[in-house]
Amino acid sequence: MKRGFQILSIMLLTLMVSFKSNAQIDPNAFGYYEDALRYSQTNPFGTARFVGLGGAGMALGGEIGSIGVNPAGLGVFNRSQFVITPNLDFGYSEANFLGNNIRDEITNIGLANFGVVINFNKGDLAKDSWRGGSLGITYNRTNNFRQNIQYSGANNQNSIIDAMLEQANGLPVEQLGGLAQTGYDHYLINLLPGTANVYDSFVLGFPIQSETIRRRGSVDQVNISYGTNYDDKIYIGGGIGFTNANYSYSRIFSESFTGEPLSQFVIDERLDVNGTGVNLNFGVILRPTNFVRIGASYTSPTWYNFNEESDVFYQSNYNNYDVANWLDNEGNRLILEDTVLNTLNTNTPLFISDYNLRTPSRINTGVSFIFAKYGFISADFEFLDYSNAHVSSGDFTTAGDNSTIGNLYKSVTNVKIGGEYRYSMFRLRAGYSSLGDPLDGFGGVDRSRQIVSLGAGINFGKYFFDVAYANTSYKESFVSYGLSSGGPEAIIDNNIGSTLISFGLNF
Repeated sequence: MKRGFQILSIMLLTLMVSFKSNAQIDPNAFGYYEDALRYSQTNPFGTARFVGLGGAGMALGGEIGSIGVNPAGLGVFNRSQFVITPNLDFGYSEANFLGNNIRDEITNIGLANFGVVINFNKGDLAKDSWRGGSLGITYNRTNNFRQNIQYSGANNQNSIIDAMLEQANGLPVEQLGGLAQTGYDHYLINLLPGTANVYDSFVLGFPIQSETIRRRGSVDQVNISYGTNYDDKIYIGGGIGFTNANYSYSRIFSESFTGEPLSQFVIDERLDVNGTGVNLNFGVILRPTNFVRIGASYTSPTWYNFNEESDVFYQSNYNNYDVANWLDNEGNRLILEDTVLNTLNTNTPLFISDYNLRTPSRINTGVSFIFAKYGFISADFEFLDYSNAHVSSGDFTTAGDNSTIGNLYKSVTNVKIGGEYRYSMFRLRAGYSSLGDPLDGFGGVDRSRQIVSLGAGINFGKYFFDVAYANTSYKESFVSYGLSSGGPEAIIDNNIGSTLISFGLNF
């Protein structure tokens, strides 16, 4: 069955990662609502020029970086162009957990963008109002999942064993599953003699908890688009996008005890996901005067097909504990078997399965004010409703995840503002983007993203160079296991810096 380790091995444990337990999360959800959000969001992408503008320029045209947002910009080109943009990402994730702050840093070198535009303009002497157009083929890395997170602290309130007991109590042994089943198999929870569904544990102390999360992967998109020009007043374009997504996730959660029969309990889980998708987009740019350009575009949902595989390893390390020593108040044994516990291991089978995901569509509007040869100012507004994402599969029931998507996620308006100043061959740029919180402050955490960017360039006519720096900051939360009273929560402050360098050739 799809993501079988969640159903058979972890169940509610993994569901609580990233989001607090709340009635908005359907109890039958398997966690695919998190995938719906992951593949629906994008980071700043494109050329160094476009990123330096904060991603604001969909009404500007003539910029390779904006083709994936508004292909009508291809109609503005009056010559062919090639651009390539390597990038360097560096940043940190700082976790606040039980009063402790731990920072983990990461660096990544990659290719942010490359593209080519082939221009087919008819020339100034042509009498036809249709002035020709351009074909564009571009590659962009629209999201990067690379992240390291770690946190630890003394939990004086509860343990993951409490979550096992909550799940198990009221159920006979043959109906146990997920985390409760693991706890029972590892003697962490035990059925009390004379009862059919009442459990307790001989581990009574509070643990030192720690967690390490490693994420890797990205979403890459290739757009093939065409834009045309009507009388240098109206620009129209359309295209198709092909996406490739990969995501890997590893997580090690541990509890360590002092003075207890159990010294340590460890969960080591792994998830690998790969998929491909397709979307369509089309747009228009109006140029009523030389001073103003107005743009609008629509990008369809991306229809993904994913395959994934996952497994989980559990380990319980005991201090040579004889279960005969667990007695009630009258001195009666509570485990009626002769067993001495040392190290217990469980490894789930490797589960492999497929699912489909439809991300929400996007509507973009924008305006650019052109100040002759001195530069411009642009503003973009992007509208999307994350609750319109949808999961489907023949391997499992998706009703719980789709219900959670509808209950949990909201519509947002992303605002992007940027400008460029020109002096001779030199360019200076700045931008700001505010990307709305898809969860609307769910769990008391504002997950909106703020992006500040700066850029510069030099244009020799045939050749040009651009450089940009963008800083992205946002928060997220993790809850390692769910309890009716709420599990231990880590608040993560993320700060990511991206440096991009573009080399371009006009021909």
